[in-house]
Amino acid sequence: MDEKNTIGHEGKLPWALLPTDYYWYLTHATTTKDASKRVALILGRLTFEDVIKFDKKYLSKWHLIVITKQLSEIFYNTYADYDRNHIDVVNSFDQAAHKAKQLLDTPSSMIESVFVFGGVRPYEQALESKLVQRIYLTRIFAEVPQCDTRVSNFDLSDFRRIKRSSDEILAELDDKIFEENGWKYQFQVYEQKDL
Repeated sequence: MDEKNTIGHEGKLPWALLPTDYYWYLTHATTTKDASKRVALILGRLTFEDVIKFDKKYLSKWHLIVITKQLSEIFYNTYADYDRNHIDVVNSFDQAAHKAKQLLDTPSSMIESVFVFGGVRPYEQALESKLVQRIYLTRIFAEVPQCDTRVSNFDLSDFRRIKRSSDEILAELDDKIFEENGWKYQFQVYEQKDL
């Protein structure tokens, strides 16, 4: 997000592709300690439509929990080409959080961790829920003039910025300043103060 918490414009990122950020984002969202396990992603339907365009090597690492107002049967019929065993359809963030907890707590679960993957409403609702343990933020050092999607009430008062230990994935990139395609940015990691 930029300095005014903007994350999008007309359904797209409002800045040029940032290759290191793309790598950082996908590496965090696909890496598990146990190679046989998956990452559960909580996401809205529009973000889901973007995610299913990703390379199959990424899709195979995810279990998708899609928040949509569509009835589940309509959703599954619309996306019949995708493995129903790796997609759950829910109608609210609360249902998504409950489903994620079920997946994590099930004995012999194939889910190792859960990420809220977007769009703006799931991000906002996750923060409001107080369930977020960590925030992986790419901070763009600019104010994007053309934008229509901003995370409202982005309040970090319950979080502290951390420097992760060197054994965590891509921890060596934390806090470094990058400049790509005319945009300056930094990877910042925040952790809930109560942890």
